[in-house]
Amino acid sequence: MHLMRPVLRDYAWGTTRDIPELLGLPFTGQPVAEAWWGAHDSAPSHADSDHGDLTLDALIAEDPAQCLGQESADRWGARLPFLLKLLAIHKPLSIQVHPTLEQAREGFAAEQRGTGGAPHQFLDPFHKPEMVYALTPMTVLAGVRPLEALSADLALVRTPGSAALADALASGNLDDYITAALAGAADERTLAALARAGADAREGSNLAVAASALEHFPGDPGAMVALALNVVHLAPGEAVYTGAGVLHSYQSGLGIEVMANSDNVVRAGLTPKRVDVPLLLRLAHTEPCPAAHPEVTHAGAAVTLTTEAEEFALTVVTDGAAEVPPGPRIVLVVQGSALIDAGGETLELPRGQAVFVPHGRGSARVAVAGTAVVAHLRPAPV
Repeated sequence: MHLMRPVLRDYAWGTTRDIPELLGLPFTGQPVAEAWWGAHDSAPSHADSDHGDLTLDALIAEDPAQCLGQESADRWGARLPFLLKLLAIHKPLSIQVHPTLEQAREGFAAEQRGTGGAPHQFLDPFHKPEMVYALTPMTVLAGVRPLEALSADLALVRTPGSAALADALASGNLDDYITAALAGAADERTLAALARAGADAREGSNLAVAASALEHFPGDPGAMVALALNVVHLAPGEAVYTGAGVLHSYQSGLGIEVMANSDNVVRAGLTPKRVDVPLLLRLAHTEPCPAAHPEVTHAGAAVTLTTEAEEFALTVVTDGAAEVPPGPRIVLVVQGSALIDAGGETLELPRGQAVFVPHGRGSARVAVAGTAVVAHLRPAPV
């Protein structure tokens, strides 16, 4: 087993205390938005090994079959299929969408050939389905809400811009609405009216959440795109899944995120970064659809969350023990402590510590006084 050190991300939307507090790090007063445990090319974690300190991708490259299992190495190559993150959200993340695997491969190849248009839209040839599990109450935007409800909220904004957006929405195609919003219909007057309507709206409603996002990103027309999405309020222990093409944005809270090992993101607002409307609309599913939640399986002290994504699943162990089958696994203690027993080796982890348990260690027993999360491959159907 290999103790891991995460890579920290100082994105401006992060909180200043949550991640340092959980990981036992000093407070600097600067935002710490994410901690990554994984082997993504741009930010691989460090892992202790017999050869000293290595990045996790280098450790896996030394013996993919032992680290991942031969079946996984054949399926995904010498790369860890999943990435585990801790997110601490002070202000909304960008409204974004991720490509399918085929779209990612085609887009990345086109950019490598120099025929993909604007550079750096596809950072790798992989898709990025993802799941977030709430450690504190979280607010998430995920998927397109019913268009009649969106129309009703637009009627409360009452500006020429909102009327133009309502006209665009009358086509029944949200593509027209998004195009109009990002092309000027969500003007200064309309955004000011959205802020007023949101202040008068019920707390946690679509209008209130969109207005809150606008407060963090003054003048950003993406707030009108936010108004078009489902608001999901997660209690601790609940989760939401976003597959390819799903418009989404995490708004607030502290959570664990597990995803396929990719960093492909195309944005639709609430960001100073580049927004590519044509590419966004090519990738996005803009038909109304409720937010998706993982399948939840209980087994003693363990709760396992699975989705359609083969690359990952998450098992949460609380005040008890669980057996995690062979495969690549990352165990992170989020409260209390955990005792990990695998392949004849035993390791005790305090809060905030993580370990990579290779496939070659066989089944792992995770005994927890508190709570630990285990990222692993989706179990094969029984």
